[in-house]
Amino acid sequence: MRASWQTLTSLAWRESRTARRRLLLYMSSISLGVSALVAIDSFASNVTHSVREQSRTLLGGDLAFYNRQKWAPQQDTMFAELEARGLTFARQIQFTSMAIVVNRPGTRLAQIRAITPGFPVYGKITTEPAAAWEHFHDGQNALVDESLLTTLGAQVGDTLSLGLGKLLITGVLREVPGNPGIAAAIGPRVFIDQKYVAATQLVVFGSRADYEVLARVPANTTPELVVARYKTKLTEAKVRTRTVTQNETQLTNSIEQ
Repeated sequence: MRASWQTLTSLAWRESRTARRRLLLYMSSISLGVSALVAIDSFASNVTHSVREQSRTLLGGDLAFYNRQKWAPQQDTMFAELEARGLTFARQIQFTSMAIVVNRPGTRLAQIRAITPGFPVYGKITTEPAAAWEHFHDGQNALVDESLLTTLGAQVGDTLSLGLGKLLITGVLREVPGNPGIAAAIGPRVFIDQKYVAATQLVVFGSRADYEVLARVPANTTPELVVARYKTKLTEAKVRTRTVTQNETQLTNSIEQ
């Protein structure tokens, strides 16, 4: 039996002389392919896990309400009722406008984000200097992307003109939760306090603007239960909603694909 195995091994080795290079190539290709699949699967798994952990920051809250029109009294009543039930809110209005820096040449199309105190509900905005965010709501201040300053040859301390409103540029935006960097490339962001929107006279009847309310939901309920409770009112008012679970699912599916 031992001699038989030795004979078979010897014959197999002799017959493989002409195919050893191809065999080595096949084995190497299979090894590299398996390694690549394992690496891709591991990367996707890590990113998916990160999305699940950061989904609230990416959305900006547990639940978001969107509208293309100014919030009606009925919706404000609904938000007041939800606030009494323990939800906390932060609001923002997004629209585009030409930005001008006083005594500087040129203009730049910018994304204006008018926010209320408490924004963002989750995550943290970082600026340069750091104190600019802490004192943002203390006056007619504006925080801008650095690309806006570069384009207009401006600097912190200059006066920004939006419509008929004038605001002091007090800092540069560094990190904004839930905001992809490509958005800043399309149009630099400008953050202002929502109470100064009226002074710009840019958001009037017929203006195109997006109204958003971000909510933090208490532990004794879920975003899905809140949406279900007010589904009829939200549908009649054409108010769109997005929960953190929906946001997580969409992002996870995109990563898996």
